[in-house]
Amino acid sequence: MRRVFAFCVAVTALILVAFFLDQQGRADDETLKGRYAFTLTEKCVHQLSFNVPGFDSNFNLVDPKGAETYSGASDGLMILDGKGGASIEQGRATNIMNAQNRLIPPLITPVPLGFGLGPALPFTCTGSYTVKSGKITVPLTCNATLTLPNAFNSTGFQSTFSLEGVLPPHREQLVLTDIGNTVQPVTIFFPGNPPPSVHQQRICTRSFTLVRLPADDD
Repeated sequence: MRRVFAFCVAVTALILVAFFLDQQGRADDETLKGRYAFTLTEKCVHQLSFNVPGFDSNFNLVDPKGAETYSGASDGLMILDGKGGASIEQGRATNIMNAQNRLIPPLITPVPLGFGLGPALPFTCTGSYTVKSGKITVPLTCNATLTLPNAFNSTGFQSTFSLEGVLPPHREQLVLTDIGNTVQPVTIFFPGNPPPSVHQQRICTRSFTLVRLPADDD
């Protein structure tokens, strides 16, 4: 009888420990929080026409004018607020055009893009994050505003990121990807009040590497 009782006590203890660890993990997931310095690399296919579909649901290019490709890098700070809110601050992005048919006198491809043939473009993003079953998803809407119109006479643009990744046991580092499985809208703005805009589509793959900053920097 004592052996049976001891066995039952041991099993109960194991169940309680497992329950505590599961609840602790859930609490950690729900309170994921911090400021992360990040670097980003990307590769995109971007349609050339305005205000017409660029790709179909199978990711086939349907723009009659075709598309161009470019590669880029970005850095900045991603903030996870512990309540499901995500944002990017101090973002900087620069891309290099790869298209061979792009010629804008007197600039010839490949040239820095920074969305419009210029220096690194500052940008910010807002969105949310969700943690479930050990994975994190971070959809973001990003905006860039130029103080002076660029080579295309645009004043800024809006785009989206669709990030996801596996949540590691230690939260000091995160790795997120935008795996290129969505057709993402891009809105380009031009001078005016209200500012006129045109719409395009692109497909991008991105890799984010993030390192959490010390809490004293919050």
